[in-house]
Amino acid sequence: MEDARDGMSVEDSIGSAKPPRPPKAARPQDPERSKRLLLQVIAVAAVATAVFSGVGAWETHQDRGQTKTIYCAFYDDTESSGDDSYDKQQKKLRDDLGC
Repeated sequence: MEDARDGMSVEDSIGSAKPPRPPKAARPQDPERSKRLLLQVIAVAAVATAVFSGVGAWETHQDRGQTKTIYCAFYDDTESSGDDSYDKQQKKLRDDLGC
């Protein structure tokens, strides 16, 4: 004696209007779609890397500018300390900083 439900899956008995999807292994793979997806992932990663690198470079540039301003303010060349070697060292430092 055979039951009418034999051979039917649970999804079949719900009464869905759509036919059940085939198992994932049985679906054909589209190599072009996989290539496009991989290229999109690579492009997004490249753009993200460029953005983060640019932000890091800009922050470094800003920090160096501020640091130079602070150092130049402390190494004022209007006063002489009376020590020639110290004054020469300070002048060289100002020249190296571009003050």
